[in-house]
Amino acid sequence: MFDFIICCKYNCFAFGRKCDQYEIVIMDKDKMSSTMIMLIIILMLHVVSGTDHLIIDTYCPDNFPFYTSNTSFHKNLKLLMETLSSNIVASNTSYFNNTSIGQGLVYGQALCRGDITNSTVCKECIEKASKDLMNRCQSEDAMIWYELCQVRYSFQMFFSDAVYTGKYPKQNDLEKRVSDPTSFQQVLTYLMNNLSSEAAFNPATNMFATAEIEYTAKKERIYGLVECTKDVSETDCGSCLSSAVTELNACCSYREGGIIVSRNCNVRFDLFQFFNSSSEASLLIFPTSKGN
Repeated sequence: MFDFIICCKYNCFAFGRKCDQYEIVIMDKDKMSSTMIMLIIILMLHVVSGTDHLIIDTYCPDNFPFYTSNTSFHKNLKLLMETLSSNIVASNTSYFNNTSIGQGLVYGQALCRGDITNSTVCKECIEKASKDLMNRCQSEDAMIWYELCQVRYSFQMFFSDAVYTGKYPKQNDLEKRVSDPTSFQQVLTYLMNNLSSEAAFNPATNMFATAEIEYTAKKERIYGLVECTKDVSETDCGSCLSSAVTELNACCSYREGGIIVSRNCNVRFDLFQFFNSSSEASLLIFPTSKGN
């Protein structure tokens, strides 16, 4: 049995969690040869390089028709998946695409996270997500969420259709519990509500917002991110985010991190900066009573 394990800042990578900081924990260096240590380092570099394409969740319902190979739907779906990434366009530094193939037979949508400004990174993520979605699901309505992008297709026209269907990724169950959940929840709620309002109703944000806030006297911080797809209205974006934040509070306000994904919006928080450092994340100040 190996005497090491690869860990990130808070959780071990064996849990499949996206991490920004990694370390090798060697339990007994005396038992390990220099060759073994070098192999560990190579493995670690491989793990880190692949984290941008981590799958968060998939949606493959069994209450819709399933397609079979070489049918018109299958052929049009393959063409759609191939064109989603190539047709992705930048709009106010955000990459988003709605596409239909075969006289409306198949509709598709792709979105890269709002802090992804590199078109190559965006296209690669959409290509990988599209292939994975087709390999994992044969429903005529399906969706996949990656760390940096999401892809959806359907036999039904769904553009601008703001029906909330939140999903709770299993990775939430792996998050550690915070020591003071009552205080933590108050600060977290303040952060996510402010982010939701900013993303939904400030046109300059293009329906994407990040921020951070201190939650302890030691100046430890919570980092938050919210985003909506670009085909919904401001009101629908705000409604979607409100529902997602409510679910996030219910599942994860006592944990060190959490994420809720849906068709039209996503919300996430963590105790490390998981989004691009170049994104305009503001530092919020939690209001305290002046009477004490």
